[in-house]
Amino acid sequence: MMSASHVLLIIAGPEAGRSFVLENGQTLSVGRGQNSDTKINDPYMSRVHCRISVDGDKVQVADSSGGNLLMKGKPIESAVLNSGSEFTAGQSTFRYVIGDIAEDRTVMPGAFPPRGGAPAPSAKPSQAPAMPGASPDQLENLIGHSFVHYRIDSILSVGSTGFVFRGTDTEKDRPVAIKVLFPDRMASEEERDRFIRAMKTMLPIRHPNIVRIYNAGKSGRHCWAAMEFIDGENLNQVIDRIGIEGMLDWREVWRIAVDIASALEAASREKIIHRNVTPANILRRKSDKMCLLGDLMLAKALEGSLARQVTSPGTIVGSINYMPPERTRDSSAGDTRADIYGLGATLYALLTGRPPFQGDSTIEVIRRIREDDPMPPTKFQMSINSLFEEIVMRMIAKNPEQRYATPGALLKELERVGKYQGL
Repeated sequence: MMSASHVLLIIAGPEAGRSFVLENGQTLSVGRGQNSDTKINDPYMSRVHCRISVDGDKVQVADSSGGNLLMKGKPIESAVLNSGSEFTAGQSTFRYVIGDIAEDRTVMPGAFPPRGGAPAPSAKPSQAPAMPGASPDQLENLIGHSFVHYRIDSILSVGSTGFVFRGTDTEKDRPVAIKVLFPDRMASEEERDRFIRAMKTMLPIRHPNIVRIYNAGKSGRHCWAAMEFIDGENLNQVIDRIGIEGMLDWREVWRIAVDIASALEAASREKIIHRNVTPANILRRKSDKMCLLGDLMLAKALEGSLARQVTSPGTIVGSINYMPPERTRDSSAGDTRADIYGLGATLYALLTGRPPFQGDSTIEVIRRIREDDPMPPTKFQMSINSLFEEIVMRMIAKNPEQRYATPGALLKELERVGKYQGL
């Protein structure tokens, strides 16, 4: 059954992809606690972080965390929500929308079946999929449609900039990943044209440690890119298992470092800064354990006015725990050394099971990133090679001048350790 509904969607965070239907007269308590209505697995969220109340057409969010509810990067006590409004609680970003959705559905990353079952093998290409009665921001309505010969089959993940779908290249009969950006991120024709120009520069790039882009385009208000499908997992999933299965051997982490440093070196040759190197954007292939850097195409597209739109003053974009100090002050700041910090923080989490800095609130995490010194990884795992530990700690130095100047310089040091250790 389909109906116009109020929907709260988690678009970024540990449980990105979940959604909650809001009923008229309801007050939904949002938090991680067992007494909340959502029980979200976000350790940085309060037990009851905020409450969403629905009174006819008026939907309002109110803080229950003591000042840690953020909208546009600034603390709020309460706010009226319009369709498309976003706010942050802990490490989770929420988007409120009005439109048509399946009433009995809770979206789960990687486990969302195509509406109405498997899509027809002969699904016709559609330049602008028709979505009667639906908000164009509700990208889940694209399931079953096609961009050129790339059919959208199911949701893989949801992020702050759009959806990643699993799809099928019907011409070559191969699986693909299809990234579709939220239309409000590409609101003007100028921004959509810039996206296309960025994709044209990215399409020729070939590197074994960078997720390959097959094709890209704009269809109506939708900007999309069809990419190599990686059968594996992202490093967030690897880190989540560390507490259960035990720490990764440092040699395994070293190999990941070499893979992604190689990817960053290739990107730097094209003068591309990723801006958001985090465990979620690094994929580990199941067959050979090789790691690949994803979302590089978005880094190129996020230049010019679009970057200013996404990283507006006071707004923090990206996963805070892996963000260098300079970007906590200005999300558009930083050069390739910011990417080196993001990789270093990711390696730290792979060695220890946690990022370099944690806290009970976003504000506390930012303070620690700016002011505190991280504990050496050997405090958590004594067997880590001291030379490799020194490399990781230099990568996450607070002062960019104290980090490696380029990915090439970092890669050279990693290879020196590998040679010395016979890796």
